[in-house]
Amino acid sequence: MAIVCTLEKKRTEDRYYARSRKTGNVGFDQFSEEIASNCSAKPSDVILVLTELCDVMRHHLLAGEEIDIPGLGSFHVGVKSDSVENPADFDVERHIHDLHIKFRPVSRRDPVTWKLSTPMLKDAEVVVV
Repeated sequence: MAIVCTLEKKRTEDRYYARSRKTGNVGFDQFSEEIASNCSAKPSDVILVLTELCDVMRHHLLAGEEIDIPGLGSFHVGVKSDSVENPADFDVERHIHDLHIKFRPVSRRDPVTWKLSTPMLKDAEVVVV
């Protein structure tokens, strides 16, 4: 398996950049069946746990907490807002434009090169089409 990329030109520059492309979609049922085939749980048990995972994650994210999942990464809420010169002028309704979920994958830093690597992407191959 490989990560498929195409080369695209930016509108503002005369240069080409690689952009990853999705090669398919894995639905909730298929995901649950694959997990179940790797352990002793039934697909229905996996669906139950994943559904509860989503509910519990939502609860903690809305409480402003960060969620750490070993081997996967951490999730927390990010905010997009306008800037103001004086903190007293800041109005939540007027200046906050977006809430989004930020994901930071588990990564390790090489002690010599200081480069970050993500274990989930170890041995990834990239193909440009």
